Amino acid sequence: MIKIAALYRWHEGARFDHDYYHGEHMRIAREALGPLGLVRLESDRVMYPGPPRPGQVVALTNAFFETVEQAQAAAQKTAPVLTADVPNYTNIKPES
Repeated sequence: MIKIAALYRWHEGARFDHDYYHGEHMRIAREALGPLGLVRLESDRVMYPGPPRPGQVVALTNAFFETVEQAQAAAQKTAPVLTADVPNYTNIKPES
């Protein structure tokens, strides 16, 4: 099993709409990645005692594929549509 991870680190002035991310963005991701071999898609909201501080991860997504080739092809083919949706839920640049 191959996992592609994307994470979002908090910074001063950051915004993150968890409802949109875990609902609409995950729907878009499943629709885009599903036909390309997606086995499982997980998204997590990371919580801390108190408000997030710069550098702390506030959200994490894992996409699972059977092979490296499937994962690489899916990442390449879906990057434009998934990246285009990012401004709808955050101003944090995703890391992978």
